[in-house]
Amino acid sequence: MFNLSQAFHRARRDRNQAPVVLFCLTNAFGARLYCDRHPGPALAEQRASVMADGRQLADGGRKAGEGLWPLLERGARVLSFGRLRETLAPLKNEMLASLRQEEAGSLTLVLSNAGAKGQRPFSRLEAQENLLGATGELSVGYSGLEPQDFMSRFQGRVIAYRLEADRLTLTLRAL
Repeated sequence: MFNLSQAFHRARRDRNQAPVVLFCLTNAFGARLYCDRHPGPALAEQRASVMADGRQLADGGRKAGEGLWPLLERGARVLSFGRLRETLAPLKNEMLASLRQEEAGSLTLVLSNAGAKGQRPFSRLEAQENLLGATGELSVGYSGLEPQDFMSRFQGRVIAYRLEADRLTLTLRAL
């Protein structure tokens, strides 16, 4: 079941732009946000914490960090969104339907292992942070929407990964 806000529907109807598909990888160290194209300046400012550089007014109109994600990294690292497999979960007390369910939903995703200046590639992160057991979320939205108005398409836990010289393939199973 999808919960869509009115802001999402207005953005889908009013704008002539392609939706933004985001993948957020969260572990004990923090969150990393990736997409297939570089997020525009409006989206990047919305999704990251605000710098105290004088551009924001402290007039009490908004709490510090309200609606923002503390991000360790963001960028265009998604090479392929791969496969999203979903199955319908049976309702309670439906024994026959539960026997026919094949598997939990899963997602296979390919990320670039090439690091930009100042950012560590996944091969370095693997030694310091846990990739197995990290939580991933695939969400869809439009530039200009608040983070809570994005449609959450998939949430899962990393159950396997394959790290190569130029790419990282993540396999997630639905929570």
